Amino acid sequence: MTTPGPRTDVRIEFLGQVRILHEAAHIVVNDKKAILLMFVLAVKGATSRQQMASLLWPGTDSEHSQGSLRLRIHKINRLCPTLIRSHLSSIFLGHGVEHDIGFLTADEEMPLPVALDAHRDHLIGSLEFSENPQLNSMLGHYKNQFASKAVSLLYRHARNAAIDRNLDQAVYFLNRILLLSPHNETACRNLMRVHVLNGCRASAIETYEAFRRNMRDNLGIDPDTKTKRLHMEILSAQEDPNYQTRISEALDSMIL
Repeated sequence: MTTPGPRTDVRIEFLGQVRILHEAAHIVVNDKKAILLMFVLAVKGATSRQQMASLLWPGTDSEHSQGSLRLRIHKINRLCPTLIRSHLSSIFLGHGVEHDIGFLTADEEMPLPVALDAHRDHLIGSLEFSENPQLNSMLGHYKNQFASKAVSLLYRHARNAAIDRNLDQAVYFLNRILLLSPHNETACRNLMRVHVLNGCRASAIETYEAFRRNMRDNLGIDPDTKTKRLHMEILSAQEDPNYQTRISEALDSMIL
């Protein structure tokens, strides 16, 4: 069991350039291993020194990896005392240390501005570690979780906007989803429907053509049958007086 220790009012920003906010100071962190050390403690909580050292310095003998870990902890705590604390063989963030990625580890909703900007892939400054497969796999997991939460939130806002017939806003949210998830067929179809309902049939057709090019160029495949069928329906929509009604009903029931 870890001991909380004295409260430290500190905030770590992991979205974009990693910074430590403490009192009046905004401290930019450029050391990749220091960033990862804080990130792992933020998403996983208390971690044994051995596990952390093995994760950050794989293939290095225990004495050297443990020494490197102690040095990183010392450097971080020189920037901000008691940011990282220890108890027996475990290390953890100090009591009162906050961060901006609680939605990855707790039942918190991602802030909408974060979701709108998620396509920039700015979690811990977009750092990657191809030379460390285990670490890269862990980061990939959290980046996928980050993207999934952003898509879900944006889709909910898009659906609510469509139901309220705030169609320009629905277009905005659906386009943000496609920036983040460019092969998302459901988002593509609903963006096409919103364009039609908004009186922009040409935009719906252009959306399909751009999506098809993207699928062919990047995946070597065509859109699925549902998306192709919707495209054909829109092309012949002028001959069907009930088409607008069906589009409206499809938007009212749209799901991710």
